[in-house]
Amino acid sequence: MTKGTQGTVISVHPELQQQRLKVVATVKTLSGEMLQAHMPDREVSAILPRSVLLGPARTAPLSLMGTVGPILSRMTEGRCVRVWQYKERWFFSFQQWKAVRFLDDGPSDPAKTATPA
Repeated sequence: MTKGTQGTVISVHPELQQQRLKVVATVKTLSGEMLQAHMPDREVSAILPRSVLLGPARTAPLSLMGTVGPILSRMTEGRCVRVWQYKERWFFSFQQWKAVRFLDDGPSDPAKTATPA
């Protein structure tokens, strides 16, 4: 496995591989390199909850791809992602919450909170 780097999703598109949904994106890395990277299934499940789109069904009509594409675009394009290589294939995932640090907003603006005398 190659150590990961960061990048930005430039474009994304769904594709069918053996009748299964796969998501492929063009990612521009911090160094400016353009990569074709695959979204892991766990990430696809987070963005496209099967239960919401299909209910209990185990098959999907091909027409659903027309719905899936715009959802993926809105949810991924322009986002910062982590990219890594595994077995000669590039993958991407979103930044994890554990990397997020919440900071104090700082002192509030007294002019906005002051009450008239």
